[in-house]
Amino acid sequence: MALKASRSRVEQTTMMRKSQLPVEANRHFSDETHQLPREQAGKRSASFHSALLCPALCLIGVMALAACPATSDEVRPAADRFFFPTGLAMLGDGTALFVLNANSDLRFDSGSINVVDLDRVEEIADQWVASGAVPSDVDCDIDSSVAYTMVCNEKEFILANSTVRTGNFATEIGVQELDDGSSRIFAAVRGDPSLTWADFDPGSRTLSCGGSGAVPRCDEAHRLSRMRNDDSIGSMAVEPFGLYVDSVGGFVVLTHLVQGAVTLADAPLDGSPPILSDVLGGVFRPDNVSNVSSALGASARVPGGQVYVTSRSEERVQTFTVGRIPGEFPALVPGDYFFLRGVSPSDNGRGIRFSPSGDRAYVVNRSPAVLQVLDTSLNEGGSPRNELVRTVELCSSASGLVVGDLGQGDRAYVSCFRQGQVWVVDPGLGSVDAIIDVGRGPQGLVLSELNNKLYVSNFLEDTVAVVDLESGSATENRVVLKLGRTRQSGGN
Repeated sequence: MALKASRSRVEQTTMMRKSQLPVEANRHFSDETHQLPREQAGKRSASFHSALLCPALCLIGVMALAACPATSDEVRPAADRFFFPTGLAMLGDGTALFVLNANSDLRFDSGSINVVDLDRVEEIADQWVASGAVPSDVDCDIDSSVAYTMVCNEKEFILANSTVRTGNFATEIGVQELDDGSSRIFAAVRGDPSLTWADFDPGSRTLSCGGSGAVPRCDEAHRLSRMRNDDSIGSMAVEPFGLYVDSVGGFVVLTHLVQGAVTLADAPLDGSPPILSDVLGGVFRPDNVSNVSSALGASARVPGGQVYVTSRSEERVQTFTVGRIPGEFPALVPGDYFFLRGVSPSDNGRGIRFSPSGDRAYVVNRSPAVLQVLDTSLNEGGSPRNELVRTVELCSSASGLVVGDLGQGDRAYVSCFRQGQVWVVDPGLGSVDAIIDVGRGPQGLVLSELNNKLYVSNFLEDTVAVVDLESGSATENRVVLKLGRTRQSGGN
């Protein structure tokens, strides 16, 4: 009876909040399993969707057939190199950078996560900037076209013994700080599809995700694809893409490029294994061209608080809270939504980030190409205002976004994929402070306020650019170091 009563409370709350969704969002499993107690969850199935990707490609023709990934030892990815890097995330103390490799040309049998020693990066970068000479004990050269940039073999900085393998076509990565001082890494992987996770030990500086061998592949228990680990419920929605990892509330929010779906994972801070706990489909309407509904960017106003989700198919931002009842799975509770109509039309939303106080939200749009600055401070009733303050024109292919304050107020750093640039925006003045050439296909961004550095993954050239953000320095807003030598063509 206690279980029935608690289920009723969650269902009532969800139904009330559904009135705040303009479309009928739906959970992808029955009401009977919706509130199944966490400890009664079944074991997950051994079947995955990775096998679906290659046959689908192979139907296209012989060339696609040749592109299907092999599984032999000879095509396993090297532990000390980047290949189509996408997401970046930094350890809380700023000593390690996690680089997610997508293996987008299927050159290897899997993607991977590298761990980069940021103390070593700082040491070499500082030597180079101070002297203008390449240190004698490293595999580095001066860039032939940009004299202030030093290019280094990424092997100099990757902790090779820490590399683990993931599925293909991974997109975003995040770090969760656990109660015992260790960290947990989460990655959105489209090829499985799954939410893949690994534990990082700060003492040994190694990642572990259940695999074995020189470059271990994350095992099934670390590739979450079944809702509540229960075969009878079914798999997560396909095309996982955006990711928000919360170190206060103990959860992960995952967005999907299709079905307008948003998935919630329960990620306990005591180090217990995470589990996919809830999913809502149909959160956003389909667009008028492809008829595909899409959820994309996700971020919380403050850690542990309300989560905002953007859409590629609709000019709307939907909010959620995480509902918890003891002994039951956490659930996504839809909250208020608002439209991005300061500039009309204003769809194709991408990244979203907040100021540290939570009083400002920054949303990247591609149609039109603007950064929308929103007042998300609390009104007299305690609710976010969610009102447009201003827009700032951006490059046409803006996607990645990170926000920080290096002593001059908030700055938004936006990656521009086609232009090979990062735009630095002063949202207070509504101006673009700088446009930085970083490399081909910039995607992931990480800001280190401790070191005054910006790290940028260059998807199309297999590098990570290190940008100096020290105010007043001779190399301010310049790439001083590139980790990895530029891939010229053919994936080599």
